[in-house]
Amino acid sequence: MVRITKRNKMCEDENGGGEREKENMGKQKDKCRRVSFTDHVEVFNIGGSDDVEGDGSGETELVHGRRFSPEEDAKLMEAILKYAELKQLGEKGLQMIGESNNHPETRGCWAEIGKALPHRPKKAKYARGKVLLQRSAERKWTAEEYEIIRRFVEKNGRNWKVLAKELGKSEIHVKDTWRRIKFKNLKRGTWSQDEYQNLFDLVNLDMRVKAHQNINTGHRHIRDNISWEAISEKLTTRRAEECCTKWYGQLASPLVKQGIWADTDDYMLVEALQNVDAVCAEDVDWENLLEHMSGELCRHRWNQMIRLMGDHRYRPFIEQVEVLARRYCPEMLAYRKPVAGGSSADEPAGASDL
Repeated sequence: MVRITKRNKMCEDENGGGEREKENMGKQKDKCRRVSFTDHVEVFNIGGSDDVEGDGSGETELVHGRRFSPEEDAKLMEAILKYAELKQLGEKGLQMIGESNNHPETRGCWAEIGKALPHRPKKAKYARGKVLLQRSAERKWTAEEYEIIRRFVEKNGRNWKVLAKELGKSEIHVKDTWRRIKFKNLKRGTWSQDEYQNLFDLVNLDMRVKAHQNINTGHRHIRDNISWEAISEKLTTRRAEECCTKWYGQLASPLVKQGIWADTDDYMLVEALQNVDAVCAEDVDWENLLEHMSGELCRHRWNQMIRLMGDHRYRPFIEQVEVLARRYCPEMLAYRKPVAGGSSADEPAGASDL
């Protein structure tokens, strides 16, 4: 027999009452969620943006963030040619339209030309129009043009406007081409141990320099304020986005995102291992290695570190610690500590000099 005490009965009544109350609330919500249908069907242009051009009447919806189609390019170019013919601009008409701000005859021309594509924003039509006007008939780049770009940047810097005129290309295309060819020793695939060490050296140097600078980032949130463009140019074998992804995606511990490990703990762990009299990992007293971390967590982070050491992971324990000590320099601990009152950010920094 099962004895039902008074207290158990009261709990059952309370639970049952709670369930009944939830059911009643659900019924009330269902009553509010009545759906009505209409025969009127609305059709939207591609893009689905609420921003409209002109007087805000909503008649023309703008298309943002999509490539211009060949049909749109043809319409825009036709409008440009018609405008040049209508205004009798002569042989240099297209050039004057491309540099409309420099010529009184063509100021405000893009408002008239843009009517050919009412569904595109004004800035997008202007930018695309300049590309069409500057684009050469031959799209492919030659080895000679690549060499011209390299020599020009080495001598004159990144003045894309002047270089684009010299090559008869679009400024945007010239800039993008330079980004592709500026690394003569660009590598793909697995990183070498030398690249790992060079990346650590460059990031450590960047942090040392930034520690003595008062940099105002405005409203931008910059993670660690690391200049990945500058680091990439010094490294010469990897692009900026690859360096940033490698640093935060692999070299930084996944435990940091879980909130149970900090970047500074890497440096403290390696420093502690340097002071341990151990011949192998089994000789280390992991439980007492770091006061604020458990031995299991320290050993787990150690295993993560040696996975990225290539052939070094098969070397003796002492040599492994020496390799990591060159990467996680103990003196860098002072530069890695968060600034008081600061907040962590999610986006990597842009370009600046080391």
